Amino acid sequence: MPNPQALLVIDVQRIYMEPDPMVTSDGNDLIPKCRGLIARARAASVPVLFVRHVSENQPNDPDLVGIHPDLSPADGEPVIQKRFGSAFFKTDLESILSELDVETLYVCGLATFGCVNATVMCALCKDYDVRVIANGHGCVGSDDTSASSRIEIFNDIWGKAGATLIRAEDLDFNA
Repeated sequence: MPNPQALLVIDVQRIYMEPDPMVTSDGNDLIPKCRGLIARARAASVPVLFVRHVSENQPNDPDLVGIHPDLSPADGEPVIQKRFGSAFFKTDLESILSELDVETLYVCGLATFGCVNATVMCALCKDYDVRVIANGHGCVGSDDTSASSRIEIFNDIWGKAGATLIRAEDLDFNA
């Protein structure tokens, strides 16, 4: 019987984590959080899908632009290549989710105000049950707004738009 859930790991690539990492609301812990979520999803037979941003202006270095080496996809786990913000736009993500009979989409990754936002909002418009890992997406701060403040703002927006927010440590794929 197919599992109607999937974990979507968005753009966790070395190019966005080095030398200055994007941080979560808890600090510089995105990689261990994602690694834990991936391990728990696999243990519960929940499909894990990775998204990788590619663009013409990125360096031609597979180590920098590939999925972060600490989160290596297992054999058979899809890596969706995207050129735009939303992981749905001009990709095969929706057809993969359809083939897997996914209804509930757990989302973590980078960057809160960019690709995570675009993907979450698009998934909501496509009527998925979207569950954002509230402390499992990251970004950088700006001169006048800290990363944690930006994350809090987007978590609030997504909650009001209909997404469910759940902390990484509270997620139980078997519940």
